[in-house]
Amino acid sequence: MLANICEKSYAAEAQYTNFYGGGDIAWSSDGQHFYCLNGVSVNQVDVKTSQILQSFGIGSTPAENKKPANLEDIDVEEDAITCFALSHEHLVTAHRSGLLRLWLLTTCKLVKLWKAQHKGPVIKIEFSPCGRLVCTSGGADATLRLWDFGNNSCLCALKDFPGPCWLLRFHPNVLRREIYAVGSDNTIYCWNYQSKTLLHKMRGHLSQVTGLSFKSNEADCNELATVSRDKVLIVWKLKDQVESKQLKVLPLFDELEGVVYTNEGREIIVASGTGNLQQVDAESWKIKNLLTQSDFQISRLLHCSDLKQLALVTTEQNIIVYDGSSIEPIKHLVGYNDEILDMCFLGDNDRYLAVATNSKHFKLYDTENDMNCKLIVGHSDTVMALAASHNLLISVGKDCSIRLWKLEHEKACSLEGLTQQTNCHTSTIGCVAMTHNGATGFASVCQDGSMKVWNLTRDKQERNSYTFNLRYSALAHDKEVNCVAYAVNNKILATASQDKTAKLWMADSNSLLGVLRGHTRGVWSVRFSPVDQVVLTSSSDCTLRLWSISNFTCIKRFDQECTILRAEFLDHGKFIISAASDGLLKLWNIKTNTSLQSLDEHSDRVWALAVSGRSNRFFYTGGADSKLIRFGDVTQATRNEALDKRQETLEQEQTLHSLLHAQKQLHKAFVLALNLNKPKTTFDIIIHFVRERDEAGLRQLVDQLNVDQRVALLQHVKAWTTNSRNSHAGNVILKHLIGDALLDPKARFYNNSNMVEVLTPYVQRHFKRITEMNKELAFLEFIVKCM
Repeated sequence: MLANICEKSYAAEAQYTNFYGGGDIAWSSDGQHFYCLNGVSVNQVDVKTSQILQSFGIGSTPAENKKPANLEDIDVEEDAITCFALSHEHLVTAHRSGLLRLWLLTTCKLVKLWKAQHKGPVIKIEFSPCGRLVCTSGGADATLRLWDFGNNSCLCALKDFPGPCWLLRFHPNVLRREIYAVGSDNTIYCWNYQSKTLLHKMRGHLSQVTGLSFKSNEADCNELATVSRDKVLIVWKLKDQVESKQLKVLPLFDELEGVVYTNEGREIIVASGTGNLQQVDAESWKIKNLLTQSDFQISRLLHCSDLKQLALVTTEQNIIVYDGSSIEPIKHLVGYNDEILDMCFLGDNDRYLAVATNSKHFKLYDTENDMNCKLIVGHSDTVMALAASHNLLISVGKDCSIRLWKLEHEKACSLEGLTQQTNCHTSTIGCVAMTHNGATGFASVCQDGSMKVWNLTRDKQERNSYTFNLRYSALAHDKEVNCVAYAVNNKILATASQDKTAKLWMADSNSLLGVLRGHTRGVWSVRFSPVDQVVLTSSSDCTLRLWSISNFTCIKRFDQECTILRAEFLDHGKFIISAASDGLLKLWNIKTNTSLQSLDEHSDRVWALAVSGRSNRFFYTGGADSKLIRFGDVTQATRNEALDKRQETLEQEQTLHSLLHAQKQLHKAFVLALNLNKPKTTFDIIIHFVRERDEAGLRQLVDQLNVDQRVALLQHVKAWTTNSRNSHAGNVILKHLIGDALLDPKARFYNNSNMVEVLTPYVQRHFKRITEMNKELAFLEFIVKCM
């Protein structure tokens, strides 16, 4: 029995999900965490592992369940966060309802809640350098409000500028007591919030100001750099109570999205929307290009002074961390994956995982280096499918092109584009498959029903030079072809289509071997067994089918509850893992036709499933819920846990037997019998106390039990009361348990699964029987007295 329970088991080892949905993002001062806005929560993300450590938002703490009396009219069930700010100790979030929430970073607890008193939601919020003051800007009013949250007071309201304010900064030195805000007229305003006076109006930009940075944290810091989408960098000289002047105006000929001072104020780093990084010397004003690329759009530039690192945030919610001195990429974090369409392993020991995510760029993850990621650029439209053979990778998509890539060993997590062909098909290429045991060819299928088989050759002199040419083309199906796969010996091809069939083809020639008919709806995937002469198909008719290659008949069938989108063989063809449209993964034993395990980690369709062919010990899944999940083989751990539990149970049973045999320590024996779920043993112990008329001992027996043991005792009472001969012991126990529950309101959860309601009919029947018996005894006593 134990072998059947632990025959095969998998568990989720790591989950990489969306943590950034656009908007505000902050970098902790030590550089270890990013704080990312994602709808109704702010996620704290570990930079090294890309994992969410904790979230700040609605319902994340017990304190949120109790609202202050004056805020009862505000609905906090779906209160989206519009912006947030970070200090060394706290995080403050501004919500669409107009509430401000203050969180403690170390415990993730809500410590303060108040109304912002702005017209409309707060669109920008900022901490003072000391971390004791918060400044907010409303979206529908031209007002800045300064809050002292420690004393629950609003210090001032600044109104001398045209709002709303999309950029807000305090002077980095707390002694200056200055607030800088950018108005809707692209002018930078500066106030002294202690005297509530307007100090500066800095006019110069012609478009929205997107970045603002101070030269240093010193009190005498009077230099300020600003950038705008008017393609100009302006360095300002600030003077006390005097109109500030422009120290330098540099045209950079690109829309700018961020600016920071580095190298102790001697250099200025500017980021453009096209992804370019430029360095400006703060003394000679010479401009140097640090990074030139047009692969993605940049929305923000972040700087960590402690680690001397830069971070670029893209419009697709990717975060790329660079070394500040060499401008070499250190880490790539994926904040938003969108829908995961396909994935495959490549490299030695399946180290790298390529993932297509409903984008024209696909991602390459290093599974052995904390899932470090790199964005692979090349396609002009959505990448639909990927296929790999050792160090070679082929990508296809909606642009009807085929691209061949090779893993670069000199650089970690990097692909080199080898060759490409455009207009390879007349419609979207939905799937591609490469030959096994050395890439000599590949096959691609299209939505128009066609299949093309290609030769892949390597130049004998130039080892890094590859070319591919068309071997033959065929109209494989009448409808869209969903999948194509090679047999292990590379001699047979299989295709699956929406026309409800799967077909087997000779790989070397355009000849059809057979048609697999039997599915009542479209076939989504097809796979060859690695050890047997069988083919596996999955379909929208909610079935998996195994087919014989020799006679094209269905050998076995496995039924699931909904459409099965993907299926793969596991453990050298002994098991099958299937992925369905409801997000449920199922593990099947081919020999016994049984479902061994269901894995419910996804919440939407699972499109992608990649099994490690080298080890067969783990696999990755991805789908429409944007989750990338790694599942590992925990069969041995589960078996060991079951063996340990069995050994512990045997030891407890031996102890219980010894205690009952000696008729000693019945209180301890009673607890052991409850833990081992032995109603007969607990009944015998109760009857012993009843026969001895030991009411105090029986009461002590019940009082020693904790909540879980009392719930288990109620289950035992249920088993006793079904038999009238055992009803007396059950009623004695119910007297104590129900009596305790009536006296203590907290004990009402003893009524697990409505146990009291279940027991009530039995108790009423036994009460009626005892009542009738008392009547008969009274009548008998009357007859005896009359004789």
